Amino acid sequence: MRDSGKPAIINGVIEEANTEYKISLPAYFHKLMIQARTSTAIKFAFQASESGTKYITLKAGSVYFDDHLRSNSNVYVQSETINTVVEVLVWSGGPDDI
Repeated sequence: MRDSGKPAIINGVIEEANTEYKISLPAYFHKLMIQARTSTAIKFAFQASESGTKYITLKAGSVYFDDHLRSNSNVYVQSETINTVVEVLVWSGGPDDI
């Protein structure tokens, strides 16, 4: 059985509405899951300053999951709701290292 790496949970808080927040991710992760803890929509991007222009909308109650990622990046998030907690789960390490 192949080792898929080590999971890490990262929680980020969007304190102000419609303001971009950076969530730092571990180096060379290869799986990513993002969701809002509460029932609210969030916008996210992988480039700074793009979470308000070139973004993916994660609708309330939805989960984004990508298990084909090979990245050394961060995620940039915002929401129209103050104090939104963004839950991120990443897997890094294992034989799929970049």
